[in-house]
Amino acid sequence: MKRLIGYTAVLCLLALMVGCGGVNSTGTLAYISNSTGTGFTVYNVNTDGTLTTSSISPQDTPTAANNGPKQIVFAPNGQWAYYLDKDGTNLYGYHRTGEGVLDTAIPGLPYSLSGASSLAISPNNNFLYVALPNTQNGELQVLSIDSSTGELSGSTPVQVGYPIEQLVMAPGGSILYGLSREKQSIVSWTLNSTNVQVTQAASTPVGPKPSFLILSANGSYIYVPDSVATTPIFNNGQVIAQSPNIYAFTTASNGVLTQMSGSPFDENPDINGLYPSSPIGGVTSNDNRYLFIANQGSKNISVFKINVSTQLGEPVEVLGTTTSVNGIPTSTASPFDCGCTSPSFVSVSLANNGLYLLDSTPNSNKLYQFRIDQTTGRVRAQNPASVPVESATSNPTWITIR
Repeated sequence: MKRLIGYTAVLCLLALMVGCGGVNSTGTLAYISNSTGTGFTVYNVNTDGTLTTSSISPQDTPTAANNGPKQIVFAPNGQWAYYLDKDGTNLYGYHRTGEGVLDTAIPGLPYSLSGASSLAISPNNNFLYVALPNTQNGELQVLSIDSSTGELSGSTPVQVGYPIEQLVMAPGGSILYGLSREKQSIVSWTLNSTNVQVTQAASTPVGPKPSFLILSANGSYIYVPDSVATTPIFNNGQVIAQSPNIYAFTTASNGVLTQMSGSPFDENPDINGLYPSSPIGGVTSNDNRYLFIANQGSKNISVFKINVSTQLGEPVEVLGTTTSVNGIPTSTASPFDCGCTSPSFVSVSLANNGLYLLDSTPNSNKLYQFRIDQTTGRVRAQNPASVPVESATSNPTWITIR
């Protein structure tokens, strides 16, 4: 028996890089922002799409009580990490080690702000863009990043004229997009790669209640789910339901958006004929094949194939059949039940085989994990179906995978 135990221990030691039990770590980490907690819960992203708690977790941060981190972004060079606190009053920054540890505060930070809501960083590591929706005219702050230290220096904010709640950077770094829920529009700016110059290129109507801006991984398409259902569904001339809307646009190098033919697109009903409600967020796979929408009201996930043959970028909802599992009708078509109470934020692994969903229910402190079928886009719960985030008071709000 002693020999057997020793042999098993040796096998586990040899498997440290792959994990005893046969689960490989990809070397990628998932950081979960705990807006009322003390920092970030960090997971290893494994080759099978599952998450396991990293040895560097948690990463505590010096924010005020009940004002923990809301969103974190990493410089493409991997050296700097910047994050907003929940109230958007301070911007923090840390040096990030090769193991993912936030070990040394960047000099001069925190940077005082007025109700900042979102961050975006340029691919060349030169600039950090901050949305300030609570200022009088709605502003976009552009901060220069010192290439040696990560220190930030400010410039005169760009006046937008109305609040911008969310920022998304185009992959090439030449275009920045902002979502204004109040204005019911997407704002596009062209950027200068060497200075703080920002030029508004377009303002594209969307609405009536846009909830989230989703830029495809290749930067070619933008999808905006609407938080209310407004598209009537008819049967024999009668309205039998209302479907949520997904507005879809193609992008251009000059920042101008073109709405796709057929947009806004509908979401399919579930197996019981009920339509999804309150789409709150979404993401595309990193290979641009699938679009995932988290429906907060109906507690499910809608999955679309991104058309690559006819109308490029058109979201086509994943279809399937209904089968009986232990006497219970089960559908293999979108939308897929999330098993959670109130989904709020969704992310995809870099390998495109894992889907991760935060629950916004107070004190839920869970991150739900799903396996993505690479052939069909269908999702199913992993084992375990969820992993704990931190404490009952952490209130996780954001997932950043790096």
